[in-house]
Amino acid sequence: MPPKRKRSTTMSSVKNSAIDVAQPSSRDASGEDAEDPVLQEVASKKERQNDSTHAPSKRARANKTGGEDESSGEGNVDLSDRKCRRTATSDDSSKQAALERAEHGENGEAGTMRMPDPPKAGLVDPKGYKTSPPPVGRPVRIYADGVFDLFHIGHMRQLQQCKTAFPDVYLIVGVTGDKETHRRKGLTVLSAKERAESVRHCRWVDEVVEDCPWIIAHAPEFIEKHKIDYVAHDDLPYGADEGDDIYAPIKEKGMFLVTQRTEGLSTTGIITKIVRDYDQYIDRQLKRGTSRKELNVSWLKKNELEVKRTMAELRDNIKANWATTGLELGKDLRQFWQSSRPASPARTPTHEKPEGLLSPTAPSTASPSALSRLSHLEIPRAGGQQERGSSDFAAGYNLGLIGGVRAWVS
Repeated sequence: MPPKRKRSTTMSSVKNSAIDVAQPSSRDASGEDAEDPVLQEVASKKERQNDSTHAPSKRARANKTGGEDESSGEGNVDLSDRKCRRTATSDDSSKQAALERAEHGENGEAGTMRMPDPPKAGLVDPKGYKTSPPPVGRPVRIYADGVFDLFHIGHMRQLQQCKTAFPDVYLIVGVTGDKETHRRKGLTVLSAKERAESVRHCRWVDEVVEDCPWIIAHAPEFIEKHKIDYVAHDDLPYGADEGDDIYAPIKEKGMFLVTQRTEGLSTTGIITKIVRDYDQYIDRQLKRGTSRKELNVSWLKKNELEVKRTMAELRDNIKANWATTGLELGKDLRQFWQSSRPASPARTPTHEKPEGLLSPTAPSTASPSALSRLSHLEIPRAGGQQERGSSDFAAGYNLGLIGGVRAWVS
């Protein structure tokens, strides 16, 4: 039997060739294959495939006319630039304000909170005496004593004068004990331990001597032990039971160094301010949670201060809201009278008519709301005569009330 003949083409090759080569339509054989729908479909399919492989990440926005808006990207850039510039401007202004606060203080008070340096001690001799010249070749040992209760700027400036009196100074400060201080001077606010510790924290002090002698002139052994060259104090006579000026013997030896007092700053002055404003400080401590027993205040005094504080807060609220309240009262009061002509301060007298004679269309010259508030008042009326309206009485009543409130507030 003869062998079968092989086919020259296979189905796969036919299919591939049919797909790869587009056949022209039998509708038009004139060579105008560009209009063939089959060729157009194949070409558009290939274009879509190419576009999908090279598609941009973002589709361009179409404009109103149907085309792509080429300037949309530039508009977005302009808006972002504006926002960046605005943000940068606000950041620059806030940074400038912060620099201004750092330079001049939070409220502009930087540079105004410093006192001038005090003069050096020993610039003048004590009155009626002469100060000896300082030793040479070693530090000058200066001694200053005191109670130093409520250690304040006056004490500090005195010690600064002592420390800067000579180029090389060793400053010794004596602090009196509680027993001697309470016996000679009375009650102190701080204890001896607190007073001595306060002095130790002063930058001008080199050494603190606890429970020092009250009268240094009566303690020559103390002077010898600490090798004191000068005793520093202000030149005002300091009296005691032993004499009018306990520093007089030191002045006679030429060992007294004169310091200047800081006016208006003293422990006595501080206590005087606290006692003068006693109620305010008690009220301040009560508001901060301190009990009346800790303040040694009676129950009656505590309630009296609370009533005063409540009244003060009420008065402050009225002062703060006086402008708004005055406008509201003024609106009510202006309804009680009318000017005789426009822009005239004169008031046209109004007469109240009987209710039966009131016209329904006639405008009312008084505020019904204001009169209703005063309806409980008994207004005297004369029978048989045309009565003056209650608006005059109400206006006078309101004016008197406002005057009383204003006087109480002030």
